[in-house]
Amino acid sequence: MSDRKLQDSLGNLEKALTKLEAALLIPRDRELVVEGTIQRFEYVIELMWKTLKRALEFEGVHPKTPRESVKEAFKIGWLDDEDEWHDMLDSRNTTSHNYLDEELAEDNYDDIIHVTPILRKTFDFLRARYPEKP
Repeated sequence: MSDRKLQDSLGNLEKALTKLEAALLIPRDRELVVEGTIQRFEYVIELMWKTLKRALEFEGVHPKTPRESVKEAFKIGWLDDEDEWHDMLDSRNTTSHNYLDEELAEDNYDDIIHVTPILRKTFDFLRARYPEKP
């Protein structure tokens, strides 16, 4: 695992997370806002687990799946609540099927509000651990 790949992952994750945070600032009085925010969340979760995997590989640990990546990151103290992270992975797997159900979409949106600070905290930890080199 090269440092360049890890830095690219961190950069892409930062952009996606910033877009998710921006989406949460838009009033959710329109269906498209909720759907777009859910889609941004799905993208962030996908990038997050892949970035965790790359960071773990950089440290000599080689998880193969999203769940293994979360488990290993939790084991070494990078994540605080393993169950919350497994819930996020589950949510990412179901949101793409649930956005047509307005009530479920609203529930998913509320969950995204709750977990976005956890995603930001984890990103900030990874960025501090692997700072960009000039």
